[in-house]
Amino acid sequence: MPIARVLSIGDELLFGRTVDTNATHLCRLLGDQGMLVDRVEQVGDGEAAIVSALRRACRGAALVVCTGGLGPTDDDRTRHALARLGAVALEERPAAWRAIRACWGRLRPGMAVPEVNRRQALFPCGAESLANDRGTAPGLLMRLPSGCWVACLPGVPHEMVAMADRLARRLPRLVPGLRRPVVAEAWFAGIGESTAQELLAGLFSEGDPTVGITVSELGHITLRVVGSAAPVRRRLAELRQRVEPYLLPHPDLAASLLGACAQRGWTLAAAESCTAGHLAARLGAVPGASRCWRMGVVAYQPMAKRSLLAVPGPLIRRHGLVSAAVAEAMAAGMRRTARADLALATTGLAGPTGEAGIPVGTVWLAAATAAGVVSRQVRIFGGRERVQRRAAAAALQLGWEVVNGMLPPGRTSTH
Repeated sequence: MPIARVLSIGDELLFGRTVDTNATHLCRLLGDQGMLVDRVEQVGDGEAAIVSALRRACRGAALVVCTGGLGPTDDDRTRHALARLGAVALEERPAAWRAIRACWGRLRPGMAVPEVNRRQALFPCGAESLANDRGTAPGLLMRLPSGCWVACLPGVPHEMVAMADRLARRLPRLVPGLRRPVVAEAWFAGIGESTAQELLAGLFSEGDPTVGITVSELGHITLRVVGSAAPVRRRLAELRQRVEPYLLPHPDLAASLLGACAQRGWTLAAAESCTAGHLAARLGAVPGASRCWRMGVVAYQPMAKRSLLAVPGPLIRRHGLVSAAVAEAMAAGMRRTARADLALATTGLAGPTGEAGIPVGTVWLAAATAAGVVSRQVRIFGGRERVQRRAAAAALQLGWEVVNGMLPPGRTSTH
């Protein structure tokens, strides 16, 4: 497979102020086109550092894709570094300057284009302009004497994605002999990575097909099979058979739960405390959620739980807010309020401080149906946001098990 490398440029990446989502998108895009991405590197805004990183990346590669450093300010030095690497001069392109002014007019009607934006119309001699339909920074495409192509894309993610997708369509002409691999995935939840390894022993491989496993913070695990069509098909069938009881129809617990509810004609609601809307956001983000997603309530304080969900005050005082009893009462109250077939509830301690006898990350979940209420305790490690995110995923998992009859009503379990 032809080798591709990704170079992310910007001091903000090295300072930890910005998450590099661009590299993730590019690795997937290039891999799907039949290229082997064997290295991803981050480098700051210094011109000499960019030149050195480009020189390393181009060695032995068919394509290097850079993101960032194409803006109008003095610290945007990617185009200058590429010119130095290719030992060519920079030239201003009148067509690029016209495109920049036209884009500025669309984005800021009536405002004059600052002269500093001319910097974005500079190109190394011999480089091709890549159109940007979402911003003022055109991209660059240049072939070095070594035969390696270098593509420089904007760092703004929505601009980069659009430009990268157009570049991908040209890759078969830029890099002859590309063969797109077959990529197949299966998703499951309800067991951890270690248990999955025991179930799938002997099926992981590095050849054709390549099999890998990835754990998502959204609560599911992905099995990915890459290779030729027939081996991929056979191996995927073997993998699915081993984890069949835990398979999901979609790469997302929320979508899987909503799909299961829709198939049964069920409606769904949620009452949240410690997750503070994360559960509702996950459900509402699924296209077509309105078929069964009825409503959500964030009842954070005790008075909200009493007034909105009819959780009895004596029950709260007797058991405490972080308890199976309160979670079950929240779920039952939510189901009555929403007139839903299934209601989920969360209550716990997201941190950063705990309570006497209750450590941070302790969360009680509950699911209520016409058959009864089931509750479960989970313990989640990490910061406040991770506790909230993982607790929402655990609630979706509980709902998935209840809808599919995998957990008998009335059972209380800990894991």
